[in-house]
Parts: sequence; C-alpha cells; structure tokens
Amino acid sequence: MENLETLFQSFETGIRSSKAEKPKDYLKSIGLDYNELRIGFNSGQFHHNREQEFKDRFEALGVLKKSDAGVREETMMAYTVFGSYGLIFPLVDKENRIVNYFALRFRLETPKEEYLNDQGIYPAYPNPLTKRLYIAPTVMDCASLLQSKTLENKEAVIALHNGEILPQYQEAIKALHELEEIIIIKR
Repeated sequence: MENLETLFQSFETGIRSSKAEKPKDYLKSIGLDYNELRIGFNSGQFHHNREQEFKDRFEALGVLKKSDAGVREETMMAYTVFGSYGLIFPLVDKENRIVNYFALRFRLETPKEEYLNDQGIYPAYPNPLTKRLYIAPTVMDCASLLQSKTLENKEAVIALHNGEILPQYQEAIKALHELEEIIIIKR
C-alpha cells in the first residue's frame, strides 16, 4: 500500500498549504491540531495533470472512480475522488503501514464521514504492553482523546469502524497480553 502512504504525505503537505485556510479553520473549530495529529487535506486534485498509469493505480485502490461528468477534451477522463475536499486520517495495519483512509468532508451542508475500505485501525495497533484500552466510537472522538494528552503510559485508544469491531480489532485486542481493562466510550 505504498501508494496510500505516498498519497497521504501529499495530503499532509496539503493541510500545511497557505491555500488550505478552510480546512485549518474547520479543524480549529472542532479543537483538533494537524501539528499534533496525523491529518491531511485532500483538495481532490492530486490526480490532475498526471499520467494514466498513476490514475490507474489509485483507481485500483478505490481512491479514484471513473465518472461520466463532462470534460474539456474527448481524450480526458473525469474521476470522482474519495474524500474530495476533506480532512483525511490514516488507518494502519500491524506493520504501521497506511492501508485505509477516514475522510471527513466538512464543506458539505451536512459533514460526511467515510472510509476508503474496511482495513486498518485508527490511530494504530495498540502496543502489546497496553494495560488499559479505550475504544472510541468514531475517529473524531479518538483524535480528540489523543490530542488531549490524557492517556498515560501503557494506555491506548482505538476508534471503531462505523461503530463496529472488525476482525482486525479482535486480533489486536487478543494480542494485548498485559491488558487489564477495556473502556468503551459512548456518545
């Protein structure tokens, strides 16, 4: 999934752009800081002026989908972009590689949250020495708890995937041999 890693790096650069005022303002309004957390911004234009091979790789990953929207030239293909004009949070596998994205499309009339796929855990697989595990209902709740810096040594937090504990979560929890307590945070 090196392509998701590389793409996320461009999203991290995007949030730091002077043109990314609206995403920065939105983050500030919800109390999150992109300097404290891994958050990127997808302007929806990462595929513009790129070769077809590049676009094909991201189409295979589900980040791009062909669209029948009109384009200027007949030889051009229009695409719908996952998480377009949205804040992007990375989900990782056991090896800490980015395998999924969570997007918060904040500019819509009603903000929309979506996942690219069903893989990975946000923010990361808990350390095997974790004694207390917090399970947050959403990525946003998890990010808020992380940024609060209230977690102590040997504590970890993970976010549910659309309110569900997927098989990778069960696997991660079973690997916590020092685990003494699980705290489920409810909204």
